[in-house]
Amino acid sequence: MNKLQLIDADTLYYKLIAHPKMLIDGVLSDGLAILAGDSKIGKSWMVLWLCLQISRGEAVWGLPTRKTDVVYLALEDREWRVQQRMQELTDSPPENLRFGFSCGQLGAELEGQIEEALREFPSTGLIFIDTLQMVRDNAFAKVNAYAQDYKDLSGLKKLADDHGICIFVVHHTRKERDSSNIFNDMTGSTGILGVADMGMILRKDDRFGDCATLYITGRDVEEKKLKMQMRGVRWEITEAFSADDLRKERIPDFVFQVADFLLAHRRFRGTVSQLLAAVGNTELKPNLASKHLTRHYSDVLQPLGITYEYRKTAAARLVLLELHDGADGHDGSTGSERLASLWKQNDDIARLPQASSQASSASWEEAAEDDEELPL
Repeated sequence: MNKLQLIDADTLYYKLIAHPKMLIDGVLSDGLAILAGDSKIGKSWMVLWLCLQISRGEAVWGLPTRKTDVVYLALEDREWRVQQRMQELTDSPPENLRFGFSCGQLGAELEGQIEEALREFPSTGLIFIDTLQMVRDNAFAKVNAYAQDYKDLSGLKKLADDHGICIFVVHHTRKERDSSNIFNDMTGSTGILGVADMGMILRKDDRFGDCATLYITGRDVEEKKLKMQMRGVRWEITEAFSADDLRKERIPDFVFQVADFLLAHRRFRGTVSQLLAAVGNTELKPNLASKHLTRHYSDVLQPLGITYEYRKTAAARLVLLELHDGADGHDGSTGSERLASLWKQNDDIARLPQASSQASSASWEEAAEDDEELPL
């Protein structure tokens, strides 16, 4: 039996280790990447344009790229179609971009074919496989979906890691949508994204429109959301949202309702149930409201000059909120608008949810004698 190969913490801590290199700054690195989207929405146009830009070392969406040889396995297309698209995209095809229109399957020939291509063209740093379904053996698809997905993709990841390259796989999304996690829209099990170093979802706003959103997540890149539009034959970015933008975007409306209330009334002392009534929120449970206040205080209330204190008495659990004199920017605009201005000072793009209810002044001056919400 082979021994486990272990490394002590001190050695690992000081060991010089090569990190994944970026192909597109902040967007695409070495490793295994998956791009999924509905059929016929422009994924192949995007991939071919990426091939051209990266093989020439030219910017992608204004971001620097690392020039490298590129292989594009266009397995769902014919030569004439790729030729036509390339002629639409460029007047001078790069010599270090190579195409393949057929290959073996995963777990059989494909890995060996990739190894051979890398020996023949050792400067290759990026390989596109379009699409995953074209290189899979569907006979085993129903045996154990997660295990099969993980096994299939693990072979490609190992190749990418062993050679220090990026293998970029194009995939499809299912018809059913998951409103809680867009990356669950990928066809197949969660094993696919589990193996990949990076996942991307391209979703059109309208099937027959020219606008879409590209969602990006990964181990070596920050979470991003890119609003895009197909202009001619190229996808161009119209708005970019960073991980910090997305975090702010997910702040619940209730927190902004509380901010608006404090900007109008300056103070609140009462239970969370009374606070919900005061801001006109009839949907949120008190325990969730308490959690939202605690979690997002530093994002929303503190920058506006609002202090927050939780106090437990024998009779009730109280929330004390107060807008302090001298807080900046209190000019009659809403909490969302003022925060947008404050956040704008540190970031060029800030997207905030809008408070949906007007604050009510009903019975907020005095504490209740009893309440059932959970403590913070």
